[in-house]
Amino acid sequence: MDAPTTPVARPTFTVCIVVRDRPVLLVNAVRSVLANTFEDFELVIVDDGSRKPVTEVIAAAQLLADPRVRVVSQPPTGIAEARNRGLRCAMGRYVTVLDSDDELTADALARLHELLATGRSWVYADYREVRRGTARVIRLPEYASARNMLLGVLTRPRLPFKHSGTTIDRALLDRIGGYDESFRLFEDVELMLRALRAGTHPGHLAHPIVLFHRHGGNVTRGRLGGLVFWFRLIDMYRPSRLPGVATGIKALRALSETGKWLVTLGR
Repeated sequence: MDAPTTPVARPTFTVCIVVRDRPVLLVNAVRSVLANTFEDFELVIVDDGSRKPVTEVIAAAQLLADPRVRVVSQPPTGIAEARNRGLRCAMGRYVTVLDSDDELTADALARLHELLATGRSWVYADYREVRRGTARVIRLPEYASARNMLLGVLTRPRLPFKHSGTTIDRALLDRIGGYDESFRLFEDVELMLRALRAGTHPGHLAHPIVLFHRHGGNVTRGRLGGLVFWFRLIDMYRPSRLPGVATGIKALRALSETGKWLVTLGR
């Protein structure tokens, strides 16, 4: 079974972490979630085939005893499949995604709850990026409509949202479906584009609630190879079927990804 016995009271949030072989970073992520001042949540960790089982890692850190923590273990299947496993286990009204190498701020869930109470069903948030000991706040853009944001996702060099920290009403997720398991990269981008095309207009939390540690392990490998997936997304979600639109967007994306690849060569 994916989910154990249903809790007596349904939590407001399910924070969902998918992980494979990041024990130290995972412990930091779990501690950050448990330190939140808004305490009505559960934490579901999907262990996607870690060499050292996650249960052992967090038990050694004395974190497994917290009744809000649940671990689901499976053979290595890939990020989209693992994320869907987490969704099937989630009991909360809202699902908050957290990457295993990121951390939530202590006020993250409280701030999310405040914004969701205004009627939002999907929220993305600013974040703090840490590189070599130096931190900077990344301010993300807001959009007047779902259509405008869809175009921004397809064309901006830097994505206008960060999936880690994104929070979605579970009922909305059930309507639009989970992650597309045919995408081994950019499954988070595909989910966002699908929601935008369906008319969902995400709310923006203009406050950094995620601490993102920039390191070599979180740089997408085979960036140029990832263009195959980007071109597929553009064909699926381009805002117009007029001749030349897809070609133009693909050219922009190719230039952007090539530029980012060249920058990584110099590091």
